[in-house]
Amino acid sequence: MYSSLIDDAGRTITCPRCEQPQPMRDFATLGMSPRYAQLLDPIYRCKQCNHLFAPRQQMSAASAAA
Repeated sequence: MYSSLIDDAGRTITCPRCEQPQPMRDFATLGMSPRYAQLLDPIYRCKQCNHLFAPRQQMSAASAAA
């Protein structure tokens, strides 16, 4: 079973391409319009391998927002 890519307790994100957990501060988030921010998931760029990815929202977070 897969674990979450984002570890809030450890303040790390695991890149799905290079599979290396890295500090959250090492990831750049692509900009988005504040008007639509609640409708979109953030897109992250890994600074090690330049991979772009958007982790899916957790079910508990998605249901809390609804």
